Amino acid sequence: MESKSRNLFHIILPGMEAFLASCFFCGMLDRPRNKHVHPCYELICIENGEEMSFTIVPPLFEHVMADAPTDKVSSILFSFLQEEIKDICMRLKSISEPVTIRDNFEGLERIRSVKQLALHPVPGAREQIAAELRLLFIGLARNVWMQEEEYEDVQTLEEERLAHLEEYFNIKLKDADCSKQQLAEQLGVCERQLTRILKETYQSSFSTILLRSRMNLAQAMVEQGKKSIEEIAESVGYTSPQSFKRAYRKFFGHLPVKKQIKT
Repeated sequence: MESKSRNLFHIILPGMEAFLASCFFCGMLDRPRNKHVHPCYELICIENGEEMSFTIVPPLFEHVMADAPTDKVSSILFSFLQEEIKDICMRLKSISEPVTIRDNFEGLERIRSVKQLALHPVPGAREQIAAELRLLFIGLARNVWMQEEEYEDVQTLEEERLAHLEEYFNIKLKDADCSKQQLAEQLGVCERQLTRILKETYQSSFSTILLRSRMNLAQAMVEQGKKSIEEIAESVGYTSPQSFKRAYRKFFGHLPVKKQIKT
């Protein structure tokens, strides 16, 4: 267990990099509970039931760890790669003192997914973690922007595209007919341009992102135990339970097992 806790994921994202270790998700028993500092930014994620709050702490800023059970706290360190960085990075980099953000962008689900992948790596885990972190930081950056006093309700082209991509892969995945061509038309680009945008944003392809989004949503519904396998299959865009089960087993290595709800 001690050696496992030192496993480190170094994730490269557009304009930034993130560091996370399995020890960040195993209670962090060796982490200081009093005042401490980091040479880079720290994202502290505190889970409270089905809610999560995020605190971004700037580099070298002395702060006190939240008084919360260690198994409910996750920590991700991140920094920026270059001086000329994109809008999302600029907003995060502008933080000069700790700021707390409430989860209104499915951050809890993303952290749970990252935690699972970090503790139990599967083929392609690093790419999946990168995609989840990218969407997480997009949500954080938007909230930081909205909290600023000089906030204006405008978006750059990059942000408009990112917002559309995020919405598409969280909503349209329920439709069996969603396609790369459909998404390209909605963004106003050709499929070749879309391939490049997805590669730059998620380090992945359309089919991989769509499958991952569907499987993450399906896994959450399976664990909740409120819907039948047939209902879950339909909810994530599969025309038959059989095709859904095959895809689920190939992705997770086991069939979806609906939990029994205690009465």
